[in-house]
Amino acid sequence: MSGTPEFSIGEYVQRKFDGAIGVVKRVQPYDDDFVYYVELDPATPGSEFAEDRIWAGTREAWTRFFRMHAHMSSQSRDCDGDYSHGHVYEMTLAERTDQFGEITFKERVMGSTVSLHGTGELRVSPLGLEWHEDTEEGYRRVSVTWCEDECPHERSWQRDHRAEAMGY
Repeated sequence: MSGTPEFSIGEYVQRKFDGAIGVVKRVQPYDDDFVYYVELDPATPGSEFAEDRIWAGTREAWTRFFRMHAHMSSQSRDCDGDYSHGHVYEMTLAERTDQFGEITFKERVMGSTVSLHGTGELRVSPLGLEWHEDTEEGYRRVSVTWCEDECPHERSWQRDHRAEAMGY
């Protein structure tokens, strides 16, 4: 067995060969993989002629429908110097299994980005958002970019620029 299934029951997936969208209804171990039984959306072209809208296939047949993730980078300054860090926010399973999960995901990321304890400026566009606030000792600036590309796994990072300049 290859471990944990790639897709979960209730998750929206897309069939690779024609783009048909459906919901995973059952997952069954098969050799060193899993078979995913997916109920296609009735709006899928040609599904009205099918006797059964359930299609089965291994992970090679399907791709995650909600591939949305967010790249976040932050710069800040306080009395100790400049800092920067980055992080990738992923959709939770609950968001990937919800028809409106993409909206819920974007709201969650925005809530994690915007500070309710200060005064700042928020700019939102279809490509992402930016938050800038002045603090007592400097500033905090955050940029979030929405992404649906198949990005390689990106690790979180952080830098303390003053400590680096001092050789730490």
